[in-house]
Amino acid sequence: MSDRPKPPASSGLRKAPDADVHPSTPQHGDAEPSFLRAGVSTADSVGKPGKDKDVTLEVTVPKSLRKAIRQEAKRRGISVDDVVTEALQHRMPR
Repeated sequence: MSDRPKPPASSGLRKAPDADVHPSTPQHGDAEPSFLRAGVSTADSVGKPGKDKDVTLEVTVPKSLRKAIRQEAKRRGISVDDVVTEALQHRMPR
């Protein structure tokens, strides 16, 4: 047996000096963090290319354009989301 005193117990976890700038855990009153929401996973940001997950996009468009999109969707028997997705896919560089 040694007569040396034991060091004080510590958890090994320390608060970073800038923890108030970017805390690692949610603050009280904040909305639920994305990693706790159902349907959200790390795979959403690091998944294989070519596997797209549908996400919600909110945009404001002129009323006449919304009407034209709805008419096109009805004519083709597809959803408004499908019409907009198809239009954007053809506009975006790959």
